[in-house]
Amino acid sequence: MENQSGIEQSSTSNWLLEHVIFILVKYRVKVELRKGYLTVDGLGRFEGELLGYETGASGELVFTTSPSGYIKSITDPSYRGQILVFSFPYIGAYEIDETGESKMPQVRGVVVNNVPASLREELSDYLKVHRIPGIEFSGTREVIDFLRINGNRIGAIGDANAAGNPYEFNLVNEVVGERYTLGNHSGNRILLVDLGVKGNIINFLKNYQITVIPYTEFGRININDFDGIIVSNGPGDPSHPGLEGFRKKLGEEIGRKPLLGICLGHQLIALSLGMRTQKMKFGHRSINHPVRDTRNGKIGITTHNHGFAVVFENNGSAEERFISLNDGSNEGIMGDNFLTVQFHPEGGPGPMDELGIFEEFRRMVNHG
Repeated sequence: MENQSGIEQSSTSNWLLEHVIFILVKYRVKVELRKGYLTVDGLGRFEGELLGYETGASGELVFTTSPSGYIKSITDPSYRGQILVFSFPYIGAYEIDETGESKMPQVRGVVVNNVPASLREELSDYLKVHRIPGIEFSGTREVIDFLRINGNRIGAIGDANAAGNPYEFNLVNEVVGERYTLGNHSGNRILLVDLGVKGNIINFLKNYQITVIPYTEFGRININDFDGIIVSNGPGDPSHPGLEGFRKKLGEEIGRKPLLGICLGHQLIALSLGMRTQKMKFGHRSINHPVRDTRNGKIGITTHNHGFAVVFENNGSAEERFISLNDGSNEGIMGDNFLTVQFHPEGGPGPMDELGIFEEFRRMVNHG
């Protein structure tokens, strides 16, 4: 009996050991941790566990309140030059198996509060492949509260210095691609000006014949070959000197063809009409931002990712079409044959294009 009991105990111990090993492998429990630091200008240094590629990186610290869409956020060209802090305390509830907004991450770094062990290695490997550093630590709420009070600051992961201003550079040049054509070749011909276009915008245009061009080619295109124009989203300061030539040419073409501007496109059209933009304290980056249509009073829940805002001026060239219900900032303008929106109608935070922007643009195109 004693021998039999010993055999049973040994079998039980082996089973427990095998079970623990299975859990460690299957759920990738953290055994070896790589310590690192996040430095926040004006706040200090935080210790955490490194994710992704082991390198230093600095950039503007910004935060998103979205609880999902991790890969879509990381690959959004509008985040170029920035280190993205996920404010939601638990990242991974929706996994990371999703199509990105571009082919690769655009952020300079990623900061999270907590990633479940079952997804931590997968996220880390994804960042590592693209040479993007990240860090996981429990103090993200302190960082976000600091940014909300003091405005966005420069941050650094690893041994990089928390210094420098990414907006000194024309970040658009880092994200634009080559010219190409796709879509329904029997549909209306749309010129899509690429300033860092998100992939989901193109998905909303599948019924058109789309020609995508980098913004630098806009002045060499005969717009009479097209039935409408869309100016895309993108990163950086819309008033950057590197965009001045495009803004001027854009202003010359307003009214000639139906025109839609999205996010950065909205800002550039407003600037070309003589308005101005300003840097926001910490920007709008969310999937639940309420916006009111001044024309009919309808309220839509919209997706945002911007750090600059248009200061609307009623100079006779446009009327204010959309307004943020959170802070009253401008969310879009309209005028003779053009419409612009600060939010992302392609974002689909639940409702798909709730305010009907692409449908309104379609009607503009069909009526010439």
